[in-house]
Amino acid sequence: MRKVCAHADIVMHVIGEVQGLLPISQSEARDIVFELTGAHEADLVSFGTEAGLFQSIGMSAVSCGPGSIAQAHKPNEYIEIAQLDTCLRMLTRLQDGLSS
Repeated sequence: MRKVCAHADIVMHVIGEVQGLLPISQSEARDIVFELTGAHEADLVSFGTEAGLFQSIGMSAVSCGPGSIAQAHKPNEYIEIAQLDTCLRMLTRLQDGLSS
């Protein structure tokens, strides 16, 4: 653009930032989710949630939910019924654990 107009410029203003959730070797929240789901590993994904904010103030945090990030936040996103069933089982186990 400066070939067209010497004064052309691009100015960027940050209007919002998201504190990222950092991977850590010991996480109480992750261990609870592993116990509830039977999972044995966690993945990193490149999207923002409040989990990083909670972690930044010293809370153990994890972001989890039904579906696949490969199918989410894009046109024609979807969650399979089986994924919802798995999530419901996890939430039922959580409820049972908190009720005891």
